[in-house]
Amino acid sequence: MTGILDTGVSGLITTQQRLINTSHNIANANTPGYSRQRVDVVAQYPDTHSGYGIGSGAIVSNVERYHDTFLTSELRYVQSEQSRLDTLHNLASLVDDVLADSDGGITPALQNFFNAAQDVSDDPASPAARIAMLDQADALSQRFNYIDRRFAEQDRQVSERTHEIVADINNLITNIDGINNDIIAASATGITTPPPDLLDKRDQLLYELSDLVDIQVLDNANGTVNVHIGQGHTLLNESTVSRLRTESDPANPMQERIVFDGIIPDIDVTNTLSGGQLGGALDFRTQMLDGARNQLGLVATGIATLFNEQHQQGMTLNGELGGDFFQQTQPVTIPHNNNTGTATVAASISDATALTAKNYQLSFDGINWTAASTDQSSSISGAGPTLAIDGLSIQVSGGAAAGDTFLIQPTINGAHDFKLTLINPDDIAAAGPVRTIEHQSNLGDATISAGEVSDITDPDLLIPVQLQFNDPPSSFDILDANSGAILSANNSFTSGSDININGWRISITGSPQVGDRFNVEANINGTADNRNMLSLSGLQSKNSLLNGTASFQETYSTLVADVGSRTRYAEINRDAQASLHSTLQTRRENNAGVNLDEEAANLIRFQQAYEASARVISTANTIFQTLLNSF
Repeated sequence: MTGILDTGVSGLITTQQRLINTSHNIANANTPGYSRQRVDVVAQYPDTHSGYGIGSGAIVSNVERYHDTFLTSELRYVQSEQSRLDTLHNLASLVDDVLADSDGGITPALQNFFNAAQDVSDDPASPAARIAMLDQADALSQRFNYIDRRFAEQDRQVSERTHEIVADINNLITNIDGINNDIIAASATGITTPPPDLLDKRDQLLYELSDLVDIQVLDNANGTVNVHIGQGHTLLNESTVSRLRTESDPANPMQERIVFDGIIPDIDVTNTLSGGQLGGALDFRTQMLDGARNQLGLVATGIATLFNEQHQQGMTLNGELGGDFFQQTQPVTIPHNNNTGTATVAASISDATALTAKNYQLSFDGINWTAASTDQSSSISGAGPTLAIDGLSIQVSGGAAAGDTFLIQPTINGAHDFKLTLINPDDIAAAGPVRTIEHQSNLGDATISAGEVSDITDPDLLIPVQLQFNDPPSSFDILDANSGAILSANNSFTSGSDININGWRISITGSPQVGDRFNVEANINGTADNRNMLSLSGLQSKNSLLNGTASFQETYSTLVADVGSRTRYAEINRDAQASLHSTLQTRRENNAGVNLDEEAANLIRFQQAYEASARVISTANTIFQTLLNSF
C-alpha cells in the first residue's frame, strides 16, 4: 500500500518541480541573459520483491540550463569588437564632420584668404583690398582656433569617458566576484551543480563587461571563473579581486593612463587594453584624434611660418620691412615626471617645410641623446647640446641623468596659437624691399631685373648702391649711391648672371657700354609694387611646402581624406560585426532562449501528469480506506 502512495507522491513532487520550472521559464522569457532551464527526472532505485525489481517512482536528478559555452564565449568576443568599432566610428564621425564641413572647414577659409591676397596683388594700393585681406586672415585664424577647440573638447570627453568606463569595469568585477562567492556558498550546502540562475546572472555580467573591454574568461573546477584583461593581467580569481584606475600620464600630464593595481601595483596597461568601449576610445585617441590634431597644427604652423618668412621679405606702404603676419607656434617640450636630472630642453622650428605631424621622444642614456619619432620612423643621436631632426632644432642644457626622457610635440598647438598679428592694413608688405633703376643716359641695351631678397637679415639691405660699368664694360664698380665712394671695384660681368650684394640679388642682361649705370635702392613709396604679394599669394599652390612634398591645401586634403577613410572603414567593420553579432545572438536564442509556445505545451503536459499522480494517490487512499473498512 505504501509503495503505491510513495510512487504517486514522487510523481506528484517531480511534476510539481517541472511545473515550477516551466513557470520560471515563462516568467523570465524577456530577462536579459536568461537561459531556459530543464528539470531532469530519473527513476528511483527499484524495490525488490520476490526476486523482482519493482519501480518506486521518480526523483529530480538535476536542474539543467540550456547553455553552449563556446557560443557564449564567441558572443562575448564579438560584442567586445562591435562595441569597440561602434565607439570608434561614433567618435571618428565627429572629427570627420568638423574637418569635411564644406562651409565651416579650413578649405573655404583658406581659399577666401588667398583670394583676398590675390586681390591685394591686383591692386596693392587699395585700402579696401588690404582690409579685406586682414578680415579673411582673421576668419582663417578663427577657423583654426575653433576646430582645435573641438578637438581639445573631444580629447577631454575621451578622458572623462575613460574614467567612467574604468569605474564601471571595477563595479562589474566586484559583482562577478560576489556571484563567485555565492556559487561557493551554494556548493557548501550540498548542491552538486551551481544554480543555473547564478550562472546566467554571471554570464550576463561578463557580457556587459565585454561591452566595456576585451576579456579572457577561464572556468574553475568549483564553478567560479577567472577574468583576465590585456596581456594576462588578472582582474579576478578565486582569491583576489584587482582594480583598474586612471591617473595622469607621467610622460604627458595632459592625458591619462590606465593603471592595473594587482599583486604588483601600478602597472601601466593603457597600450595593452583592447576591445569594448574602452578600446574604442583609446584607439580613437591614438589612431585618429592625436594625429588629426597634429596634422591640423602642421598646416597652421606651415602657413604661419612660411607666410611670415615671405612677408618679412617685402616692403610696407610706410617704407618698412614686413613683420610677422601671423603668430607662430613653438614646439611643446614636456619632461617626464620621473626624470632625476636637472636638464632642460627647448625646441624650435628650423625648417617648416621639413616638419611632420609626428611627436618625438628625447632620451638620454648617460652619454648620448637620442631623438626618435614615436612611430620609430626617424631618429638621430648625439652628445648635444644641439640636435636636428625633421625640421626641428633641439637645444639641451643642464645636467641630465641616464634614463631621463622628454616628449616633444612640434605642432600640437599650431592651430590653437594661429592668430593674426597684423592690425594696420598699411603694414601689409606687398612690395619688394628694393627696386632697380636704369639711368636714361645709358648707351648700351642692357636691362636690369627688378631685384629680389636673398638675405632679409643683411643690415645693408636698404643702403642705395650704384653699379657703374668700366672700360672695357666686362667689369663694373659698386659705389655708394649717396657719397659716390667705391665699395667694390672691378667686379666681373657676365650677361644674365646673378649679382648678390647686401642681401639682394639682381641680374643684368644684354650688352652695357662704358659708363652705363644702374641703381639699386630701398623701395620707398612703392605703392603700385606687388612683387612680394605675388609671392605670398603663390604660396597657396606651391608644392613641397609641407612634409617636403605638398602644398597647404594638399596637406589639409590628405588629413580630411585620411579621417574620412578611417571613419568609413570603422563603419564598414562595425556593420559587419553587428551582422555577426546578430547571427550569434539568434543562435543563442534558438539554443537557450525561452519558447513560449513550447512552455505552454509543457504546462498542459505536466498538468496532466500532475493530475494523474494525484489520481494515483487518490486510488491508494481508496484502497487503504477499503482495507480499513474490511476490518
